[in-house]
Amino acid sequence: MQRQILVSADDYEIRIAVLENSKLAEYAIERRDEQRIVGNIYKGIVTSIIPGIEAAFIDIGLPRNAFLYVNDLYPQLDEYGYFTEDESAFTEETGGEETSAKPDPTPYAITDLIQEQQQINVQLYKEPIGAKGSRVTTNISLPGRYLVLLPCTSHVGVSRRIEDLEERERLKNLAEALLPDGMGAIVRTAGKDMGDEEFRNDLDYLLKEWERIQHRSETTGAPSLIYQIPGMVFLLILDLISDGIEELVVDDPQLYTEVVEYVKKQAPNAVHKITFYDDSTPIFRTYGLETDINNLRSRKVWLKCGGYIVIDETEAMTVIDVNTGRYLGKHNLEETVFRTNMDAAGEIARQLRMRNLGGIIIVDFIDMREKDHQDQLMAHLVEHLKRDRSRTHLYPLTELGLLQMTRKRVRKSLNKSTTQPCPYCKREGFILSSETMIIKIFRTFEEICKEENAKSVTLRVHPRLASKIKEDYAEQQEALQTRYNASLKILPGADLHFEQIVEEIS
Repeated sequence: MQRQILVSADDYEIRIAVLENSKLAEYAIERRDEQRIVGNIYKGIVTSIIPGIEAAFIDIGLPRNAFLYVNDLYPQLDEYGYFTEDESAFTEETGGEETSAKPDPTPYAITDLIQEQQQINVQLYKEPIGAKGSRVTTNISLPGRYLVLLPCTSHVGVSRRIEDLEERERLKNLAEALLPDGMGAIVRTAGKDMGDEEFRNDLDYLLKEWERIQHRSETTGAPSLIYQIPGMVFLLILDLISDGIEELVVDDPQLYTEVVEYVKKQAPNAVHKITFYDDSTPIFRTYGLETDINNLRSRKVWLKCGGYIVIDETEAMTVIDVNTGRYLGKHNLEETVFRTNMDAAGEIARQLRMRNLGGIIIVDFIDMREKDHQDQLMAHLVEHLKRDRSRTHLYPLTELGLLQMTRKRVRKSLNKSTTQPCPYCKREGFILSSETMIIKIFRTFEEICKEENAKSVTLRVHPRLASKIKEDYAEQQEALQTRYNASLKILPGADLHFEQIVEEIS
């Protein structure tokens, strides 16, 4: 399978697309004014303990206190907030690597393990979503190229994607021989077939990183940030550069330089895969991705066979419905249903990745009577989900043809991170947020200047957007006009939809 990473950066955000056989497979956005916090390590203060739910709230310096569940705390911690026992309660998946399931509930009560006002080191592994605050754990992990270091536990695991039993045993023994006493690690997929030298170099880097974190913890007050995870683009590169990626294309010169320097340290043999895109046509437009990206907001997704799926993201779960649509089949109803379900399974796996849907997911497949067809469907879905870097768990089909599954949710879905409740439909739907629309307006001006060499551009937009740009984004507008030596006028259009932009060029 041919795989590519496309990175488009401008003044507003970094957009990342992963292509598989020239088809969009993953899409992510990192706003310039938003810091990535998943993976960060904080020195926090226990503000309150709630025995009734075996959890505590930790002040880590963010607007809302973080939530620490007892199973994310066990085993016990020393006075600096580090593990004191030689076993971990569970190993959290990091960078798409899975090692073990969560354990049985800890025999300890949370009040036996921590006290209010105690200082504790925690790692954030789920960002705030909706009314839910961030989730943290004391089982800290540091991702490298071949290893994920677990400095607070002696557990050693191997990526589930390495299936050869002899290779798994070899890698586990190699990691155990290199690790200091009391520390553990996960061998990542990229570690397959690697030797002692590669693992030793990776481990040396991670141990030095851990020393810096310890020093900062001992010399810094709480609450405070003591380790910041690299940006999304760098983590994605670390995950994928050794996983069959043939090309990494970056369109921003500064980011391109940073990526090259990063890859030189982490994977020097892969530097030749990085290329700089300097064409005037936007990179995503060149690769034909803008339509696919825009379609990620649509509830309905058409299948090749003529059927379609409908995706509804609710507060509690994501529900996906499968329909035959225009597909009438050729033989009988059972074959028509089976073909539609098989097409839907592959597309559902792809949509989960592109939209970053997580948590509980219910799929309403069309009911099939033959057990063999049900088994083939499940095997087909499992095969497609193997490409997903986020951990998924499937349950058997119910008698009603419903499939229950879970997908690890770390950050907001694409829909929740780029939209806001829609005032046109009594807040039951979504439109693009003001920030997303302003980025789109400025990006439209830049594309017009690049492609048509325009000297005067007038954009008519919704009055609320025109007002917000005038009040909060005047400096950015002025900077764009200077950069392209062109005039940009943004006028309110009372008759325009909130997402509509009308262009006038001269």
